[in-house]
Amino acid sequence: MDLPEIAKVQLQQSVETYRTQLSLLIQVCTVFVLADATTVGYGIQQQLAGILWIGLVFPLSIAVVFRVVARLTIPILATAVSIEANYAGPQAFGLVSTFVAVAISHPFLEQLRVAAILKSEPERTRALSRLKEPYMFAGGRYAKIVLGLVAFCQAIGPIFLWLFAGWHFFSKLPQKP
Repeated sequence: MDLPEIAKVQLQQSVETYRTQLSLLIQVCTVFVLADATTVGYGIQQQLAGILWIGLVFPLSIAVVFRVVARLTIPILATAVSIEANYAGPQAFGLVSTFVAVAISHPFLEQLRVAAILKSEPERTRALSRLKEPYMFAGGRYAKIVLGLVAFCQAIGPIFLWLFAGWHFFSKLPQKP
């Protein structure tokens, strides 16, 4: 079956928008990682434990950005999967469907496909809004664990450095006896 022009454009725009979102996600996360490394490096160089707490905002910001972008990808992926399901032949496998199955997960693809092919717009919207945010890539679960571990260490590390290593908390001013 030939793809109508509107479906071609929507499929092309879905793929391009998803690619753009991933690219922006990587750029934003790179900036946050560099900012965190700079903050931690400054805190270590100055031996100021409290600076490490200030740096905690960056891993938490990365987690928020991941969730927002993951949520925003759901309707984009649903549009592409819906077009592929409606116009692909029985032996044809769509690029986006294959990508979602391999890069995210096959169960997520099935949930997305069920929601995406609903004909009623309110039902489709409700079904898509109920989907859990996908991991952005196959190793996303491990990235989330590492991010959580970094945030945890940045949260409790300053306390130990202040109490047991003799670091100052925010200021190197001499403390009164």
